[in-house]
Amino acid sequence: MRWRQKTLFPDDEFNALVDALLGSLAAPEDSLELVFNGDLFDFDASRVIEGDVRFEDLPRTEAVAVELLERVLNDHTGYVQALGRLLAGGHRVVFISGNHDPQLTFPAVRQRLRERLVKASEDPSARDRVLFRAWFHQSHGVHVEHGNQYDPYCSFRYPMTPADPKDRMIPPTVGSIAFRYLASRMGYFNPHVEETFMLGLTGYLSHWARNYLFTRRSLGVTWAWGSVQVVLQTALHRARDTPERRRENILAARGETGHPEALLEAHARLFATPADETIHRVAREFWLDRILLGAVCALAVTSPWYAPKRLALPLAIGLPALFCAYELTMPAVGMENVYADIAAVAPKIAGLYGLRGVVFGHTHQPYGYNLDGVFYGNSGSWGAEYPTPSEDEGTDPQGKPLVWLRADAVGLRGGLYRWKDGSLAPDTGLEHVPKAFSQPPVPEAA
Repeated sequence: MRWRQKTLFPDDEFNALVDALLGSLAAPEDSLELVFNGDLFDFDASRVIEGDVRFEDLPRTEAVAVELLERVLNDHTGYVQALGRLLAGGHRVVFISGNHDPQLTFPAVRQRLRERLVKASEDPSARDRVLFRAWFHQSHGVHVEHGNQYDPYCSFRYPMTPADPKDRMIPPTVGSIAFRYLASRMGYFNPHVEETFMLGLTGYLSHWARNYLFTRRSLGVTWAWGSVQVVLQTALHRARDTPERRRENILAARGETGHPEALLEAHARLFATPADETIHRVAREFWLDRILLGAVCALAVTSPWYAPKRLALPLAIGLPALFCAYELTMPAVGMENVYADIAAVAPKIAGLYGLRGVVFGHTHQPYGYNLDGVFYGNSGSWGAEYPTPSEDEGTDPQGKPLVWLRADAVGLRGGLYRWKDGSLAPDTGLEHVPKAFSQPPVPEAA
């Protein structure tokens, strides 16, 4: 769990990046807008109680979120100081909510974050330059959004007002429950690097043999309990779809973005259907359906109570065949399909609003390219990226990714960049570009 440790915090790198961006401005009237496009604050990481090393699953309420925000800001003074300098220079900071920090929609959370940054800037007028967007942000013809709304496992029915009106608690998504109960409690998985936990059956067996087979450690109970919690909590906290709440969500989006209701409603129709409407798909994603069916098959074949002797042979043949038929006929699920679906939404958003750029996050896979005159990008992640348990330090040979765009009289310039060794360099690689488009993309030139 080194991803939790301070030695891998990117505060110093971020501090230096902000200084470099401020120094890059060519004229005093140039303005800089720094946009965090979701999941900056990880409210879903289970708190570890020291001493007995147990995990605390905190409720997703406003009061708890304010307390967690304070703890995060106190642990990351580098970020606070850097943003204070940026605001003091007359520039803007925009915070977009992601699936791990929907608590940024709470008024008290926004107020506390704004107060801390204004204090760091020593400029009371900076208050108006700290902006919040629950759904998306648009500036200079560029649309910036986290992207979780197009992921059925991480989408909210009402991204502008995710908290339940009755208990003022944000219902969990499948992704947030899985993160709390599985990914953040398994020591050899790094939730910032999909390759460490999206392994497939053979990959998981190999992982278990390598890290657990010849040790006293076991994650069987953690996995079983966590998987059951994912399905149960997804079903119990399902947010009912009502015309009133849909209307409230669109009105809130209109007030925050200024776009007409009809346009926002058309955008909302692009959302993925939340996974709580297909509980079976959730159970299948975590293999609970196979385990239940396999247990029924085994019980029917081996127990004389359920299977008389005259039925033992037919059951021994028929039930495995039924299991195989089930596996072959059920639709495949997997995050690789979800990632492709998210990327495919970007051109639709560009066409809907008449944009010249669409930037997502969420998938942790950075890319930047031009297609039909529109820039499409993903800012990746600054999380601690070490691929294997044998790595002692964060391995990020390419540097930290970011999307850096410049808008001027000529148009939109820039693209995907990497911050490494104190300098910014364009990244023109295409290894992470989604295969969701019919024609090959062209990397953006610096």
